[in-house]
Amino acid sequence: MEDLKLLIEQLKAAGMTPTVNLTIAMDRSDIEGIKALRSSLQEAGITPEVQIQIGVSGATSPGPEPAPDIGDQASFTVVVSDDKLNCMTFTKLDKAGKPIMEIREPRIHLFRGDRLSVSAEHKVSDKDPGDGTIIGTGGIPYYFIVDCPAKPEAKGFYVRQSEVSRS
Repeated sequence: MEDLKLLIEQLKAAGMTPTVNLTIAMDRSDIEGIKALRSSLQEAGITPEVQIQIGVSGATSPGPEPAPDIGDQASFTVVVSDDKLNCMTFTKLDKAGKPIMEIREPRIHLFRGDRLSVSAEHKVSDKDPGDGTIIGTGGIPYYFIVDCPAKPEAKGFYVRQSEVSRS
């Protein structure tokens, strides 16, 4: 906690206002600890956003943050073909069992030419063919990012297939 306070003070001294997002797994909620952290952040002049991660039956990576262990999945390389794209995530499935993708906040941008590895086997629902293609709401295909040297924080999120090309 002291390290966080020091970092916040350093950012403020540099003229930056940080945004702090707290993501809490519903099955691991420590209300008193969360309240204490929130209070400390507020004392430092930061208004934290609190997000609750709720597991979705049948989803292998439910929530706003990436799955913690994506292991050694088979993968292949793609290159960003759009000028800029946003990494995507999902918190729930639609009635057909497909993920409702949304832009990950805070946003993680990838740019034309960025190379990334995507899973060749990841599945979210039984609607996915098993070749790494994730079928989202509206039939939009996505890939699951397993590595991204240009933006390591993109690991564990999704990109639209239409915004990348296989290399």
